Amino acid sequence: MAKTSPKASIAVIVLLAIALITVKGIKSCRQSKENDVASTAAAPPVWKEDNHNSRSKWRYQPLDYSQHARCRMACRSISEAEVMAILKMGTINYKKSDVNDKPCASYVVEGNTDDGQKVRIVFGACNGKTKVITCIDIGAEHECSCN
Repeated sequence: MAKTSPKASIAVIVLLAIALITVKGIKSCRQSKENDVASTAAAPPVWKEDNHNSRSKWRYQPLDYSQHARCRMACRSISEAEVMAILKMGTINYKKSDVNDKPCASYVVEGNTDDGQKVRIVFGACNGKTKVITCIDIGAEHECSCN
């Protein structure tokens, strides 16, 4: 039987340690991705049906603008077309939304307008229509006297 040198033994141990760390890292990444998918899937639905279209039904209902929203839109030069685009293509910020809000669930949707403004729009998901509650320009302060 051939005798192994101490350097060869150490090299084998180091390679095994590296392999173990690599396998643990891969498992950790997979678990992290699974947790991300699970937390995304856990976003609260508006309606009780499970399919995506019914949960986002409020995004396709007629819009009703509050007086406050109209004032904010005028002050910030945000058009109805831009509000509609943000509603359809923007990202829902569930941390700022309140799906249990009364009388209507409120959703905060963020996105960019045609002229590059980063905006946050609050929508109320009510029976049969979606109310535009307010519009916020995230990147700039505006002198408005909206109540």
